[in-house]
Amino acid sequence: MADLTKCIEGMTAEQRHGALIVLDMLTQPLTVRQIEGALRLRGVPRSRAVVTAASLKGLHIVAM
Repeated sequence: MADLTKCIEGMTAEQRHGALIVLDMLTQPLTVRQIEGALRLRGVPRSRAVVTAASLKGLHIVAM
């Protein structure tokens, strides 16, 4: 963790801002439609994907 802190402290304000934008984009929770789409790509029937995605939406799933 100390290495991460040193790395961040060594960044310019512009670099930190850019890193925060990227981090925000990567950790944004999936929407219900995105969850449903991911399930459908794995072969889950549409009706089941809709129900499952609706059930999972409150978990704030992050895609990585």
